[in-house]
Amino acid sequence: MRDWWATSWTDEQTGWILLIGLLAVAAAYVGLALTPSHYAMGLRYLGSDASPLFLSARPIRSDEWIVLTPLFQTAVRGGFSTFNQISPYHESLKGFWALPILDWSLVFKPQLWGFWILPPAYAYSLYFAVLWTAFLAGYTILLRQLGADLWLAAFGAGCLFCSHMVQVWWTSHGATFAFAPWPLIVFLLPIRPWLKLPVLFWACAVWVFGFVYPPFMVPAAFSLGILLLAFRRDMLTPVHVLVAVLAAVCLGISFVSYFGDLIQTMRATVYPGGRSTSGGGVDEMRLLAYLFPFFTTARFSPLLAASNECEVAVVSTLLPMTILFFGSYRSFAETVRSNLAPFCIVGVGLIMMMAWMTLPIPSGIGKVLLWNNVQPGRMVWGFGLLLTISMVIFASKFTFVVTKQRVILFSLAMIAVWVLSKVGITQAWPHSDIKTVEALKRGYFEFIAMIPFIVGSVYFLYTHASAQHNARMLFCAAFISGAITFGAFNPFQQAFPIFNIPETPFLTSLREQEKTNPNGWAVVPGMYGALFSGAGVRAINHTLTAPKLQFFRRVFPLMPEPAFNDAFNRYAHIVPADVLEANSPYPDVAQVPITPFKNKIPD
Repeated sequence: MRDWWATSWTDEQTGWILLIGLLAVAAAYVGLALTPSHYAMGLRYLGSDASPLFLSARPIRSDEWIVLTPLFQTAVRGGFSTFNQISPYHESLKGFWALPILDWSLVFKPQLWGFWILPPAYAYSLYFAVLWTAFLAGYTILLRQLGADLWLAAFGAGCLFCSHMVQVWWTSHGATFAFAPWPLIVFLLPIRPWLKLPVLFWACAVWVFGFVYPPFMVPAAFSLGILLLAFRRDMLTPVHVLVAVLAAVCLGISFVSYFGDLIQTMRATVYPGGRSTSGGGVDEMRLLAYLFPFFTTARFSPLLAASNECEVAVVSTLLPMTILFFGSYRSFAETVRSNLAPFCIVGVGLIMMMAWMTLPIPSGIGKVLLWNNVQPGRMVWGFGLLLTISMVIFASKFTFVVTKQRVILFSLAMIAVWVLSKVGITQAWPHSDIKTVEALKRGYFEFIAMIPFIVGSVYFLYTHASAQHNARMLFCAAFISGAITFGAFNPFQQAFPIFNIPETPFLTSLREQEKTNPNGWAVVPGMYGALFSGAGVRAINHTLTAPKLQFFRRVFPLMPEPAFNDAFNRYAHIVPADVLEANSPYPDVAQVPITPFKNKIPD
């Protein structure tokens, strides 16, 4: 039987075919106006009986469905103005999230360009399609530049995309993940310095302006720097370093010019304020998921106490187990000996990040690498990024062996880990939200993940396919396993109801309240984030990504300054409630009494 992997195409031809295939999938995705948005949850809050086209919307992704997506809607409703034309606050939409607003930063936001060409539903679909296309193509290209086999690079990028960490944070942090490899890709291109400088500056700016979130950006930058030192030290020539420095200077000037005033405002807030984080505190059990991807979850539900579907995640893939059970140990040892320097550099980088996650390192020490801006629980992204990319590169240099015995051992290990985690963790932490029997019933990802490995191995063993392609088959199996497990976290939600919200009795009542309120505002008890603004309702219920102190001082002129500052000087969901005075029960919540907003507020 013909070996499926054995083709007469060159790597360059295969690469172009993969890229064309990726773009074709993206075109179909946009043609159907698909998104991974969980906004069906928001539609339910607005009184509509909504569900995604496929899979489920999840309440835990409220950063997206109650804030980010409504802010996209608000920007579209406001004609791409830089100020909110809907809410009573008329706050600036220029923030750390990239929204479709018309200012000079748009040149650095290609994922948003579609809003000026396409109807909003298709533009929002294109926004996400650009992100996942940039992610998959970017990490594939970067892995090739660092020495990985083309097929292993493509499947490795797919494994990274379908990892637990990326999937659970994707809808709000996709730009941070997707654009991270592109500055290093451009730096490694064999082009003239005069051309590399502007392209490198633009690639850096696209990454930074996509979503300014240092807790993920700083670890990624560190990991990519380690990869450069480990595998492409040849590029660290004076000319290339000078180009990188000049690009960084241009980026710094652009960043301060655009975000400078906002940064000063947010540093003076109570929350998030000027954070300075120390190391330590990441649960060691959580870190075991780097080796055993489903160890700390039953499907997506966390088995660890005091956690949730997002905070429990690490960059979990089946690549470590694939290498452990199918790698040739002799070949691996030879690869390490012949690549000792890269292996040691990567090892040092991993140890440093592991230390920050688990040891009580003072923030003053972390400040040297800007790690004082990185909560230890966010360092899991940088660690997983470096670990995964390094594994793909090293795996391209040694051989893999597929035998019946190894397949059986792999399957038994998956079953043993399933029992150990679903029984052991729930028994060790009886205060976990999930009990043992429920964990055993719901924790079936291990069994689903085994299927591609078993099917692929049977095919290779009984068709006598070439052993030189074992690695490609195994990495393909790891990618498929990730896609059908963690890859099912985000739904397929069409964008049509997002930008054409069905009118419901609840929305009608809000619009009536606008008309009768002396200020022209709706105000209802409860937290609705920015949903009302996105739906075109002028409401006090809102999410303010930066404080609006002057507005609230008009409403509460007699409130003592310390209490006023504590309540409103923060990133906050504004929540009208049955309270006597404004307060902040949680860092990102400001409760306000309802009655003052029903009276005429002086200008």
